[in-house]
Amino acid sequence: MLTLMKQEYYKTFKQNRLYIWLGLSVIFPLAIMGIFKSQRGAGSITDLGHATFYVYLVGIIITALSVSQEFSFGTIQPLLSRRFSRGMIFTSKLLLNLSIYITLFIGAFIGTMIGQLIFAPKFDFSERVSYAGNGWQTMGITVIDTLFQMIFVAALVLLITNLVKSSGAAIGLGVVMIVGTPILSSISMLLINMAPILKWNPFNIFIGMAAYGQASPSMIKSMVHMSQGTVVIAYLVYILAMYVIAYLIFKKRSV
Repeated sequence: MLTLMKQEYYKTFKQNRLYIWLGLSVIFPLAIMGIFKSQRGAGSITDLGHATFYVYLVGIIITALSVSQEFSFGTIQPLLSRRFSRGMIFTSKLLLNLSIYITLFIGAFIGTMIGQLIFAPKFDFSERVSYAGNGWQTMGITVIDTLFQMIFVAALVLLITNLVKSSGAAIGLGVVMIVGTPILSSISMLLINMAPILKWNPFNIFIGMAAYGQASPSMIKSMVHMSQGTVVIAYLVYILAMYVIAYLIFKKRSV
């Protein structure tokens, strides 16, 4: 598995210029805070200089490409010839993607801290800034919440990428999930009004997880018509199901 992981990182750095994406994760919050004076307050700083959007977008792109390029470039053939199973290959991609997400967050955090020292030196992380708590707590909840959303969307992206054999369609869906939350919320509400059982639709679960830690349990319940704990359980069931289906499709794809 270690050899396989090394090859995965090599391909990502070589094919997708990962070092550029990582460098931009540091630059993004610095640029936002440096250019826009209005983005030097608590809301921007605890959102990593709004770099959570950048991390989210890049993470989805890398996730889609990690599978599609394996077949389009034909690099899966030498891997299978070396007796790496498809299960090992698929697992290595999940580990690769997760490590990239975390590294992107670290880069964004570094950029945010530099930006805060330069552009907002008087900002006090110990002061309460949101429902989640002080600056550090709010930033931590924001990062964890964004990571959970990314894992959910990444599962869907992997599923679509394997199903239609196109990274473009999967990336497009991922972008919609990122920027189209109000639309998804409206669709979800429409479905629930049609039949209460449809509260279990994936859009509703995604919205519930997006609000986790950002809103009170009672507010989340009023939004998605289920308790916070139920949202978490449904979230885990959905991602497990999507990753399993994505793997089964990956396993059966012709080389």
